[in-house]
Amino acid sequence: MYVNIELCKKCQGKCCKNYPGIALPKDFGNTKEEIFKNLIKAFKSGKWSIDWDKNEEYFVRPSIKGRKFYIFDHAISGECVFLTEKGCKLSLEKRPSGCLLLEPRESEKCIQHLTKRNTINEWKKFKEILLNAAIEVDKFEVEL
Repeated sequence: MYVNIELCKKCQGKCCKNYPGIALPKDFGNTKEEIFKNLIKAFKSGKWSIDWDKNEEYFVRPSIKGRKFYIFDHAISGECVFLTEKGCKLSLEKRPSGCLLLEPRESEKCIQHLTKRNTINEWKKFKEILLNAAIEVDKFEVEL
């Protein structure tokens, strides 16, 4: 974990203003059942989205401000929905792995220790759960 709140305050979260951190399945639970349940809750909150790469392989990240409640969102960039004037509104325990594995640098050229490729490889193991959670939330939306 690479957390340096003071250093991030200095730059006012430039990384978070450009693109939200990426999440791993373990950020949503330890079992398939927990991950499924917590993904549904996350998507219903409107604060989490499914994104994809050029090969249409999926991963999860926080939503972008102005794009809440988009379950599937492939926005190129934008400010993380959890960023406030005082920093991240999530406690360290609730932050995505991509945020915790971002090493702040004095030069503001932060180092990401979790690649999108590694993240996608982890989500591949849970693709069915991920898509079923999205379908479940979509059903909920239709019922309203």
